[in-house]
Amino acid sequence: MAPEPGFPGMTGRITAAICSLAMAGLMLVAVPAAAEPARVITDINYNADEVGPAQSTSNSLDLYLPATDDGFEGLRPVVVWVHGGAWMTGDKSNRMTDKVNLFNSLGYIVASLNYRLSPDISDGSFDGTWDPTRVRSPDHIADVAEGIAWVSNNVRHYGGDPDRLVLAGHSAGAHLVSLAGTSPAWIKGRRVSPKQIIGVVSLDTDTFDVAASADPANPANSSQQLALIWNAFGTPDEEAVEARWERSSPLAFADPADPPFLLVTQGEKVLRMAANDEMATALGQDPAQSVVGVPLDHEGINEALGSITDGTVETARVSQFVRKVAEGARPAGVRMVRRPARTIVVKRRGALRPGRQVRFGFVGTGRASGFQCRIDRQPFTRCRSPRDYRLKPGKHVFRVRALYPSGRPGNERTVTFRIVRR
Repeated sequence: MAPEPGFPGMTGRITAAICSLAMAGLMLVAVPAAAEPARVITDINYNADEVGPAQSTSNSLDLYLPATDDGFEGLRPVVVWVHGGAWMTGDKSNRMTDKVNLFNSLGYIVASLNYRLSPDISDGSFDGTWDPTRVRSPDHIADVAEGIAWVSNNVRHYGGDPDRLVLAGHSAGAHLVSLAGTSPAWIKGRRVSPKQIIGVVSLDTDTFDVAASADPANPANSSQQLALIWNAFGTPDEEAVEARWERSSPLAFADPADPPFLLVTQGEKVLRMAANDEMATALGQDPAQSVVGVPLDHEGINEALGSITDGTVETARVSQFVRKVAEGARPAGVRMVRRPARTIVVKRRGALRPGRQVRFGFVGTGRASGFQCRIDRQPFTRCRSPRDYRLKPGKHVFRVRALYPSGRPGNERTVTFRIVRR
């Protein structure tokens, strides 16, 4: 991946570009005006571990809430943003104004995460000695997963929908959200369902294959690139002791079962376009539809998102993608496919000792990821279809409700019936 500002030679001048008139209509809807300035709650500690982070602000996030009178109905989708910085610099507050205005104007909440950082070797003083106790993979992704878990567990208190999470990030952050979106183990370990992630936006990373980027025999890897990767993921000697490169590579886990991705990168860099195309293909997506090459440099891509001066299609494409996945995530519902008659008649001679067996069949709709059932005044419990009960004569009420991937209840169906003796 391209280095971040602060490392020699890491940024270039933004390439000027003029989009064709055919794209003008697309850009007109790029950045709707926010109803009012975003309300922000800063420095929320998401650390659930007993041991605190190595850096005081590392395990914290900022929550940006849109205006409450913007007309948005229901729980709001949440964009979880992860900053870049070559895994060693950067902060959750960097260049957030335009991004927040963009997503808040859509009615969405933004959560911007910090995470532990590897040593900053960008000042030219690095002597080539690697501290074996330094922050390195999997520390970064473990923190991001923990931050996502905090959002999942708490965002409903702020009007957010824990079952419509869109992960987005730039540079190192793009690598981390790509890994969280393709390797479920990280978020499952925090009791977050992969189905809660409805989309991933990757802004300009080519570090989908860490092993290839860390290989000193790869002629495409400069000494500077290798230093960045080894700093964050381990040197070849450290890799020989404990393998981490492969488990840090989104490409190693990507498959069509993953959520949809939008990949934005530098259109004039052939190798970077190829890396993003390879990732899209591994995801089972058409690169022509899901990889967006823009005439910007690495930092220009970060600056452009949400900006009213964005002269590319970046903001429009990201906005369209996020809206599509958020609006396409249908509510969790349930449909009955089998139910008893309103009145079940049994002969008096057929004593109901242990009771009459009654069966219910149901299927989930939309975002349903499980069910809870109850009969009469019994509590709701997890259930599967078909669900059988043995019941005595009298009036009965069966209820089944769908569960979202986060475990919260969705829509419910009720069946009322009687068992009588004649």
